[in-house]
Amino acid sequence: MIKSLFAQPLRGVFFLVSLLFSAHSFTQVTTLKSLPVLHMSEEIYFCPGSDFVIAPDSISGGVAPFQYRWENLGLLVSSEPTLELNLTDTTSMLLVIMDAAGKTASQAFILYPHQPIDAEFEVDVWEGCSPVDVHFTSNYVAFQHVADMKWYYGDGRSDLQLASTSHVYNDPGLFMPSLSITDLHGCVWSDTLEIGIRAFPTPDASYRVNSERLYLPETTLKIENTSSGADSFTWQYEGALPLYEFEPTIEFQADLEKEYSLKLTASNAFGCTATFEKSIDVVQAIELYLPNAFTPDGDGINDTWKISGLGIDASFVAIEIFDVWGTIVFQSENTLAIWDGGLSSATGLVASGQYNYRILARDTERGIGHLFEGHVQVLY
Repeated sequence: MIKSLFAQPLRGVFFLVSLLFSAHSFTQVTTLKSLPVLHMSEEIYFCPGSDFVIAPDSISGGVAPFQYRWENLGLLVSSEPTLELNLTDTTSMLLVIMDAAGKTASQAFILYPHQPIDAEFEVDVWEGCSPVDVHFTSNYVAFQHVADMKWYYGDGRSDLQLASTSHVYNDPGLFMPSLSITDLHGCVWSDTLEIGIRAFPTPDASYRVNSERLYLPETTLKIENTSSGADSFTWQYEGALPLYEFEPTIEFQADLEKEYSLKLTASNAFGCTATFEKSIDVVQAIELYLPNAFTPDGDGINDTWKISGLGIDASFVAIEIFDVWGTIVFQSENTLAIWDGGLSSATGLVASGQYNYRILARDTERGIGHLFEGHVQVLY
């Protein structure tokens, strides 16, 4: 009975001691777990000159909510959970947090700018008459870790090209091209030309004529100048001095059949020019096609000589062929006449050699007579 009474209080004491020990251990563990711990990098890299945001990677322990103090050289920068910055140089900072229980944690870190990339570029042409073809060359080097380069040409168009590019400015105006380089970190580096590229307007040169074929003796060419954007004009063709009138009347040589190339050069005050050309034919009203040789040997190949052409009045034509002494060996007033090498006044064929012809014909266009003279070779 005594033993039993003695033993009972001891069990109570043991229970109390155990309870006190457990409470102390729980308080110690809870206190240790409540200390806040900051998790963030000691080195942070940024794109210089660009807005960026930093924040702790995470916070473990502590009792929420937390208070923040971002410091630079001991001075308060911000008390927000995140920090918005725009820096250009290396900067040291400190983040201090405090939990609801008054416990603090801190982390010092350094902000480093990414290595800058030179976005300057050069052009080979600063101005010109439109269209202006410009070649752009950047200071790009391969080890700069460039992700892409975007060229803005200043006329609403752009292009993605590494190192260099070319662009044609078709319209007149002043253009301010720029280059934007994005590196592998996402940083953007850019540059714009201080002096723009100027494209001057280029005139349009054109004209109309009363006819692109003149029949002798008509040699007057009348011109309608349909150019635009020009204030001076130069007209040129072979055998004549340049003309500088707006709409000159051109007189070609009266005794010469010729194909002329009439060139107009139109210019403006910027020195920009444009050209336009037409071919003008000055021809006889009759076009004759006359062989310069034939072989009347009876082999069925090129045995005869005959005239053919366009615009011949069949009722008015005279054909005469002479030998070297001026004797007529063949004559006819028929446009369909065929000379087989025979003599008009005797039998047989003419000898090999050169014979001269004279053809007088009237054209159907104007009823004007035309004289054609030349020679034909008789071969056996």
